[in-house]
Amino acid sequence: MALHPALDRLIQTKLAHTLAPQWELPIAEVRRAFRALWTPAITGEPAPMFKIEDVSAPGPVAGMRVRIYTPEPGECLPLMLYFHGGGFVKGGIEESDVLCRALAQAMRHIVLAVEYRLAPEHPFPAALDDALAATAWATAHAAALGGTADPVVVCGESAGGNLATAVSLLARTDPRIPIRHQVLLQPAVDFTLSFPSIALPSSQCLVPRDDLAWYYETYYGSQRDPKDPRVSPIFADDLGGMPPALIIAAEYDTLRDEAAAYATRLEAAGAPTRYTCYAGMVHGFLGMGGLVTEAKAALNEIARALI
Repeated sequence: MALHPALDRLIQTKLAHTLAPQWELPIAEVRRAFRALWTPAITGEPAPMFKIEDVSAPGPVAGMRVRIYTPEPGECLPLMLYFHGGGFVKGGIEESDVLCRALAQAMRHIVLAVEYRLAPEHPFPAALDDALAATAWATAHAAALGGTADPVVVCGESAGGNLATAVSLLARTDPRIPIRHQVLLQPAVDFTLSFPSIALPSSQCLVPRDDLAWYYETYYGSQRDPKDPRVSPIFADDLGGMPPALIIAAEYDTLRDEAAAYATRLEAAGAPTRYTCYAGMVHGFLGMGGLVTEAKAALNEIARALI
């Protein structure tokens, strides 16, 4: 299917305004530009919530900011941990606010958005350590957060999808973290950059190969094994015992093929897995409800998977 016209315009506008690659810019400028991207014209209007609260959760070295989205009053609701995208170097709670509201509303879950530490100031394994600590903390304090005693859902997009995947892997041997479902939105699962879709030209995707390579090197470095399952879960020797998974991909995304391959590996290992690739979409489309109706369709798919 052809690239959605609104997303094609978004890509062309980005290319027209790109004066230098990200790695040549100060990291503060990179982060400001990413934050400025998420306007209501792109995200759509924010869903109303019964309560939104920012709290500090204990992290490995300091407190972590966590934003709690409670969609409605009354009964206790299941908990979902959400890890934002941004290549491990940018993004945060503010950039994912509209998406987290939509997730909470569509699924009737309390969503906890985690502001994990970013590279280059905090390289690997800081983000993963924070994600694990936040998930363990939420599980231990579910009642105080208004949640049920059920195992939690972990969800993440792009780099956050990588963290949700790695948390699911490590939780198998961590009794503090029972996980009911993993929801992986266009996840990065292969730091070797070896699948065919990685070669999509910059005129057809929002996150080309060179950007991915910079993200991975900034977060993980170049001297470690890129097949380490903590950053490349697709190379884990054993995926047995993984929780059920929903993996959502986009046709015009460099991460498309590795997401499909990871879904195949999960299914072969016995984890109930659903993989959907949305035609004509680009990386990050779930947060683009102001541009494409497919964002709402994907949210509805997540809601159905968690019933």
